[in-house]
Amino acid sequence: MHDTAELVRSARERRGLSQRALAERAGVEQSTIARIELGEADPAYSTVVRLLDAAGFRLPDPEPSLPTLAEAAAGGDQIDWTMLRSVADQAERDPTSVRVLIGGEPPPTANTVVRTILAAVAAHLAKQAGIRAPAWARRTPPLDVPWHPDGTPRMVRRTIAETPPAIARYNVWIRASALRRERP
Repeated sequence: MHDTAELVRSARERRGLSQRALAERAGVEQSTIARIELGEADPAYSTVVRLLDAAGFRLPDPEPSLPTLAEAAAGGDQIDWTMLRSVADQAERDPTSVRVLIGGEPPPTANTVVRTILAAVAAHLAKQAGIRAPAWARRTPPLDVPWHPDGTPRMVRRTIAETPPAIARYNVWIRASALRRERP
């Protein structure tokens, strides 16, 4: 919030505007600008854009961010499967982005199973992209006890049969198709 206060104040002062003049240009109350500049209000992004626009400035367009495998370690004790599938989808769409997608190490708070599943997926995505798995994934040992999604014995057998070797090496059993979102 301190950065927002400074940004609005700086833009207003650089244009030689009073709070009242900026408020009139932006269509907001002068008291709103005062609260923002004092750090007492946390304005919506759209309000900041409107104030900067009224002062003759633009915020740069934010850089698009890629999902990363490390971000899939939700809280360290479980996997955010939606995030993991987003990473796999992005890797399929743009193999040149795989180093970025899998390079970040999961947080130290990630439990062993979570870390190993992510390492297995990182190794699989790296193999698909024709690159070496990141060092953190290579250092991650296989699980002592096999891990697979819950299911009937038949489903588990099918999962084991369809698990790519790069994933199976970690004693993790996930079908490659389970790493992708359903296609329409």
